[in-house]
Amino acid sequence: MSLWKIRSVALAVVVCFISAGAAPPAPKSDPAAAEKRALWKVRSKNNVVYLLGSIHFLKPQSYPLDRAIEAAFNDAKKVIFEIDLEKAEGGRAQEMMILKAAYADGTTLRSHVSEATYQLAEEKLRGLGLDIKTFNPFRPWLTAHTIMALQMQAMGFDPKHGIDQYFFRKAKEEKKEISGLETLEYQFEIFNRMPEHVQELLLLQTLNGAATMQRTVENIVKAWTSGDLKTLDSALLGSMREYPEVYRRVIVERNHAWLPQIESYLEDNETYLIIVGAGHLAGRDGLIEMLRAKGYSVEQ
Repeated sequence: MSLWKIRSVALAVVVCFISAGAAPPAPKSDPAAAEKRALWKVRSKNNVVYLLGSIHFLKPQSYPLDRAIEAAFNDAKKVIFEIDLEKAEGGRAQEMMILKAAYADGTTLRSHVSEATYQLAEEKLRGLGLDIKTFNPFRPWLTAHTIMALQMQAMGFDPKHGIDQYFFRKAKEEKKEISGLETLEYQFEIFNRMPEHVQELLLLQTLNGAATMQRTVENIVKAWTSGDLKTLDSALLGSMREYPEVYRRVIVERNHAWLPQIESYLEDNETYLIIVGAGHLAGRDGLIEMLRAKGYSVEQ
């Protein structure tokens, strides 16, 4: 598989966890794009649920958000994220990540990747002002996650500007009920259960992917802006499907686990806003198609 394919898989994996997202307004020269957003209204006989696709890291100029997105938040009585973000505050997410990523058998990163990969990681981390010895007790995905996050922040993308954090703060201020579809512990376990060779590939692509990462992320954000599910499907999930096990664990299994919860919200009598990674809405296994197949009215 080409490095481009591997790089796309790793970026898609990052986008599909603890998601957030926003984007600059659609170009005024494209009225059709301006009329669409990564936002859907799902109706049952009893209730309305809004589904908002999102991306992890965004720039400050992503704001103000589209009025339709703000209106969906204002209409919602309850806001649902992938995880309950209140339980991830105060450094608890970082603590959980370190706990889950640590090798319990006393082995080290160096013994789980090739020497060439290890040397590349050592050089890259040194350039970022970090010592690889800090990462030796941990699985490759933690090193990959750290490097990816630092690279995206260097490009101006920051998780604190993501939609999840934005709406989390707003929901707390307005005392709206906040909940999550799954636990933070479960998310990290998905990374842990990835085969070792896949974890090393994720690390390797991160080490080699800086040159094209900005263009890739900007293309994803552009597709998000116009609510272009087809492009999001291709950009986020096309390459991931070449790793069926990763695709199954990151997308398919989680979507199937979330669907009954979303259906229970549709049977409630209070409006919900659900914010999940954009990759979970796109494609044949996406929540949009799953809800339509169940007979619900789904309007973009």
